[in-house]
Amino acid sequence: MSSDKPVVIVGAGGHGKVLLDICHAIGSRVAGFLDADTTLPPQIHGAPILGSDAMLEDQSFVVAHAFVLGVGDPAIRSRLNTYLGQAEAELATLVHPAAVVSEFVEIGGGSTVHAGAIVNIDARIGGHCVVNTGASVDHDCILSDGVQIGPGATLAGGVTCQPNVFVGTGASILPNVTIGKDAVVGGGSSVANDVPGGVTVYGVPARIVRQAG
Repeated sequence: MSSDKPVVIVGAGGHGKVLLDICHAIGSRVAGFLDADTTLPPQIHGAPILGSDAMLEDQSFVVAHAFVLGVGDPAIRSRLNTYLGQAEAELATLVHPAAVVSEFVEIGGGSTVHAGAIVNIDARIGGHCVVNTGASVDHDCILSDGVQIGPGATLAGGVTCQPNVFVGTGASILPNVTIGKDAVVGGGSSVANDVPGGVTVYGVPARIVRQAG
């Protein structure tokens, strides 16, 4: 983890709860969640709902904590990423002890590597990335800022994911393929060729099903 400060998880849905579990597994202190949903219980597994992300406007609150994004929606993550940057918030980087991560891997601030994930030698992971449960990121892969790799997805060696790429559950990407900025790879797809930015691809083999814009 990148900070000794208590962690605030921004987002208290399913993804946020997984991050809470990672914090428990590595012995990190959790201050609580930020979430605007007023229907949530006051606590989730002992971690309180502290308020909404408007609390990031309180500089004394910001400097006392480290933050990590607990939401999965790419658009919301991008907005919150910008918000955290504007607040000059310190970021927590969480790696589950049941993940296998080479000592020769770079991981950026605010990124999370979940239980059962494998990240192999000389992979580079940017900021605010997610390598989800059981995902595999092989040698020399590059995940730019904001990339999310879904549960059980497999990236072969040398794959490049440009910023804010989303790779769905169980998808596979063949060696040395580049996935363009903001592209989405549908769950279960197999990608053998480069994918342009902003598009959605799906299927075996993966084909463009939604154009950019």
